[in-house]
Order: sequence, then C-alpha cells, then structure tokens
Amino acid sequence: MLSYEEAAIVLDELADELPQGIFEKLNGGVSFVEQAVTSEDGRYTLGTYFRNEMGRYIELYYGSFVELYGDMEDEVFRRRLKNTLHHELTHHIESMAGDRSLEHWDDRQSELYGFNGIDVGSILFVCDDNSLSMVAEAVFNANKQGKSAQVTAYSAGLTPCAVMPAKLVKACESLGIRLPKCTPNEVTRELLASCDIALCMTLEQADELSRRFQELDERVMCLAEDDIKPPAFAFGWKKTLERLTDEVLAVIDELEQEDF
Repeated sequence: MLSYEEAAIVLDELADELPQGIFEKLNGGVSFVEQAVTSEDGRYTLGTYFRNEMGRYIELYYGSFVELYGDMEDEVFRRRLKNTLHHELTHHIESMAGDRSLEHWDDRQSELYGFNGIDVGSILFVCDDNSLSMVAEAVFNANKQGKSAQVTAYSAGLTPCAVMPAKLVKACESLGIRLPKCTPNEVTRELLASCDIALCMTLEQADELSRRFQELDERVMCLAEDDIKPPAFAFGWKKTLERLTDEVLAVIDELEQEDF
C-alpha cells in the first residue's frame, strides 16, 4: 500500500501530466488530506470540489482511499487516485462553463448507489454484444467480499454475442480475469426483471434498455460517468479492461458501505 507521502508524490505526478489550463481559477489548488472523510450516510468520500467564499479548490482524502483500496495493489490505488482527481477537475471545468451535468450525474448516482432503499441481491451488467458485460460479471464475482459477497452478478447483451474478440480474451488472460464459462445471454424482460439493478456500459445502451422495457426503467443506469466502449484498435483492450475493472471495483466499494 502506498504511504501518504508516496501517494502525495503520485498525485503531484498525475497533476503534472495535465494541461495547466485545466487548473485556471482553481485558486486553492488541490489539497491531499491525510484523514478519511465520510458523508452524512456514512459512505467514504474520496474527493470534493469546493466553490465558496474561499474560492475554488479540491480536496482528496488519503484516509478514504486507504479504507477502500488499502488492500489492493499500488497500481489499482494509483488508478483510483487518478480517476478521482479527473472527476473533481471535471466538476471545476463544468463549473467554470456554467454546466452542471456532472453535478446532476453525481446526485443521480448518489441516489442509485444508495440504491434508494432497494435490497440489492443481484446486478445485471449490460453492453451491446455482451463482451464487456461478461468481463464486468467476471471481475465482480471474483472480487466481491463482505456485504457484496451476498450479491450475484450476471451479464447480457442488447444483441447476441457471436464470438468473443480474440484480443479481448488475451487481454483478460494477461490481467488474470477468468471469463464465465457459459453461453452469453441476450437481455430479456424476464432477465432484467429478475435483477435488482442493471449497469450499462454506455448512456446509449441505458437509453435503449429503458426504451425496450419502460416499466423497468428505474433500475437501469450507467456503470460509469463516461461511456466504456471497445477500443478503436486491438492493442487497446488491456487499457479498456483496466478501466472497466476500476469501475466494477467502485461498485463493490459502494455495496460494502450499504446496510442491506
């Protein structure tokens, strides 16, 4: 696990990788707080974007990262730190532009990741052809623990999956992801109704799923704030799967904090 000092160095390096224009008018900069921070409902907060009488600034909370990712490999810790920094900087950019879409997304995710009182016993991962959703199913079932161990993951595609891309399979092998040994499913009304929530890889897929099964719309959402799509080139599968893994682990983190 990265120490506070080591993680602070990583955060500085991540900030240096970004165009300096992104930090314009972020007069309070980015602070790295050693303590853990929780929200009113007891969930760990990784970062916060502030806009108040003191100006505009970001705080990331090392202690919260330790609580959620302290037992994970340093590279996973680093990726979660990077994702959180980028997320909070997106809040800043949108605030400067008068765009509150990410803020609204956060509010919606907070509602849904609180699961709005739903007793989550099963999750359905969905993508176009069931390739990425099968990976998400495998990652979830391999890493769930504690409270999330009670939850079962399934996967399905908006269309049937003919053949899994060979490069995807090879990337899974290199990352130690063991794909389910089953026939890929095509999402049906019955399958969707049998699961408590459905997590789609893209907004377009979520919209299509909601259009097909309007009476089940309330359980459909996106896995991440930005679409997760197959890479444009075959050599990009590993990076895509690493990002998908991060997002699935974040779902497990949220479930670990739920009192279901």
